Amino acid sequence: MTTIVKDRFAGRVALVTGGGQGIGRAIAEHLAAEGARVGVLDLNAELAETTAQALRDKGGEAIALTANAGKRDEVFAAVQKLREAFGPVTVLINNAMFNRYGPLEDQTEKTISLMIDVGLKGVIWGYQAVLADMRGAGGGSIVNIASPAAVIAMKHGIMYSAVKAAVAAATRSGAAEFGPDNIRVNAVAPGPTQTDGANLVVTEEAWERRRQRVPIGRLGQPQDSAAAAVFLASEDASFITGDMLFVDGGITYAFS
Repeated sequence: MTTIVKDRFAGRVALVTGGGQGIGRAIAEHLAAEGARVGVLDLNAELAETTAQALRDKGGEAIALTANAGKRDEVFAAVQKLREAFGPVTVLINNAMFNRYGPLEDQTEKTISLMIDVGLKGVIWGYQAVLADMRGAGGGSIVNIASPAAVIAMKHGIMYSAVKAAVAAATRSGAAEFGPDNIRVNAVAPGPTQTDGANLVVTEEAWERRRQRVPIGRLGQPQDSAAAAVFLASEDASFITGDMLFVDGGITYAFS
């Protein structure tokens, strides 16, 4: 069961990219429940608005932001809209990702470009869009969603692994570069996690095979990664930066 710390983010403004569903939505819900004013950014306008409305229905403050996280100008415009609505952004969750698994020879130039644009460039555009706000506020927190694939091999996941390894590197280097401004940068690496989107393409048999590989004996839920991300974004983690927290039931170290 996820623990909510009331008002831990009171007065803070948070942006969650890819916030319309899955882990991103769970993070947005958790932040709003703890008092943050949340911008839910998603390429799918309907998903963004549905999530933002759900947060408002529970008493939170949230707005939907429609943007492609891989497009710098769209990210900057979304952050400006959020800033005008709620104030300077001091929490950033870089969650958006476009991914296609499969043999490398089947990956097209378009697919590979989209994975890099959304999964890696999106992190950089997020950094650039909020740095001035965080510096002006005397600090902030950034949490990137990485993956165990950043450090362990994954069949049919060469590009995904490459992008997530780059995100892990951008996390460490971001922590070093922004630390003097009291801006912390960390990452969460979710293991096999049952999201609505994943359930559309992963069969029950495939989920069971994944579950059997997890030492703790169960699959992850979006709330597991959300709780970790929100902890890292909070002042409870004020002396943690440049780290990557594996939320994977032990699978990374069991198979590395």
